Amino acid sequence: MKKHRTDLAYEEVTNLLDNENIWHQKKSYNHVEANHVKILHEINEVNKAVGDYISVEFKRLDEKEEREDIIQVCMDCLKGLLDGIKKPLCRFLVVGLGNQEITADALGPKAAKNIIVTSHLYRYDELDEKSGAADVAVITPGVMGQTGLESAEFVKAVAQVYEPDCILAIDALATRSIERINRVIQITNTGIQPGAGVGNHRMALNYESMKVPVIAMGVATVVSIEALIDEILENLNEADQNKIKKLVQVNESYQMVVTPKEMDEEIKHLSEIISKTINYTLHRRFEEF
Repeated sequence: MKKHRTDLAYEEVTNLLDNENIWHQKKSYNHVEANHVKILHEINEVNKAVGDYISVEFKRLDEKEEREDIIQVCMDCLKGLLDGIKKPLCRFLVVGLGNQEITADALGPKAAKNIIVTSHLYRYDELDEKSGAADVAVITPGVMGQTGLESAEFVKAVAQVYEPDCILAIDALATRSIERINRVIQITNTGIQPGAGVGNHRMALNYESMKVPVIAMGVATVVSIEALIDEILENLNEADQNKIKKLVQVNESYQMVVTPKEMDEEIKHLSEIISKTINYTLHRRFEEF
């Protein structure tokens, strides 16, 4: 089968054994499973940047108790990556990437709306590091079709003025499996390339472009029709597979992505999970805000 686009490192290494380039560990919790993939060398089998990729995978979103479990696991993962940055962290720039007019791409802007912003309070000496709250600013740069600018250029301009210790980017991702749509949150310290999941490659948000550490949090919200068809083909005989493959290859209408009908409600839950993960992690006295 053809290897389809995916932003999830876990999908790339599922069938690979640990080796000198890749390390993989799986942990299970109450309702959640966490897969930690570490890419050790620049030249590797999955063509991923060196760093840590943690996929938090779950089965359901409709129960509050299960969402709280997801938040707790995501907090532990995010804190672990932040602790791995070898310098003091107080000032954070949270970036909600994506197009809020398109439900499947609205995760970043929706999550950003619920981030507790404190940078203005630090500016006027109403808060300091002893308060239990980090210095946090938030932006939602939109997409090139709305602004005419690369999202990363927008973020870089703001970062040069605000001078954050770390950038937290939130974005929608692509998966190869329909079963993982809205069921995987990936947290990585390698940054992100806006639009890559749907084939619109843009300037990357990473340490090299921003000159500060970039941690990305994303949810797999789309799967390509081609990948979906390939999943179905696995249950067909070779002759039928070849007929359908030929049709897909010549029909441009299949070069699209799909999302589930429950997307509105699930994006609401997922944006809440991500915003609470960030708020609880950066603001130790979250409940007081």
